[in-house]
Amino acid sequence: MEKEVKEKLTIAILGRSGCGKGTQAHLLVNRLKRRGVIHISTGALLRDLMHDSTPTGHITRSIMERGRLHPSWIAAYTWLKIIIEGNGAAKDMVFDGAPRRVWEVKLLDEVMKWHGRPLPICLYIDVSRGETMRRLLARKRADDTVAAIKSRLDYFPKEVVPALRYYKKEGRLITINGNQAPDRVWKEIDAAFGKRLGKQWPRASR
Repeated sequence: MEKEVKEKLTIAILGRSGCGKGTQAHLLVNRLKRRGVIHISTGALLRDLMHDSTPTGHITRSIMERGRLHPSWIAAYTWLKIIIEGNGAAKDMVFDGAPRRVWEVKLLDEVMKWHGRPLPICLYIDVSRGETMRRLLARKRADDTVAAIKSRLDYFPKEVVPALRYYKKEGRLITINGNQAPDRVWKEIDAAFGKRLGKQWPRASR
């Protein structure tokens, strides 16, 4: 078990809302499924939480309905719970939209070190602000109001960009051009991880 854990991958996908994190996360999970992998989407976890008939669920629902941002500690709680209680530490992990702040990045690093796992690699899908706005309005989701979208876009340079800089300084950042079709984005991701990880990166099934 100890040897297996030392070979497990942790991939953190970051990017502006609407950059295609979810689409590429599913493709990554599919590629890694033979190794044993878990997909951790903070957005999905928070949407699940909002349906709980608890004070936490009520507040989470209210925040989403108003298009506000959740405190980062609650997002960290959702993924820590999976790692600790859901046996996530024994599998490859694909984080979809987390960790987003520098303190979260350092916390995840600490958790990985404690478990004897390699440190996470950050995959940044770079999409322009204008393209992000167009995509989010086109998907017509209830929480994608113009005000909510602008709030999330304003949040990105203030909070997420410093996390990206941290990963870059650590030599653990892979940047992909997200202003193209999803299949082209995936092709670049596949090539980038193949180059970085070599034989550790699983080949596509034929």
